[in-house]
Amino acid sequence: MVFSMINEAAMILDEKIVGSAADLDLAMIMGTGFPPFRGGLLRYADAVGVPNIVKRLDELATKYGPRFKPTEPLRRLAERGGKFSQ
Repeated sequence: MVFSMINEAAMILDEKIVGSAADLDLAMIMGTGFPPFRGGLLRYADAVGVPNIVKRLDELATKYGPRFKPTEPLRRLAERGGKFSQ
C-alpha cells in the first residue's frame, strides 16, 4: 500500500497540488504518522528506487487490476532514473 501512496504522490506533485517533495514528506510525517526516520514518503521512495516501485506496481496491476497501475508521472520519473528529491 505504501507503493500506492507513492504512486498518488507523483500525481500530486505533477498537478502542482503540493509545491515540493519535501513539503509532501513533511505532511506525511506530521499528518499521517509516516516514520520520520525514513525521511518521509518520497525520501523512502528514493531509497527503494523509483524504477523498482514501478516494476512492482506493474506486477501488482497484472495480478490485481488497474488500481495498481503506475501513473504517468511516476513512470516518467522511473524512465529517466530520477528521484523525487532532486
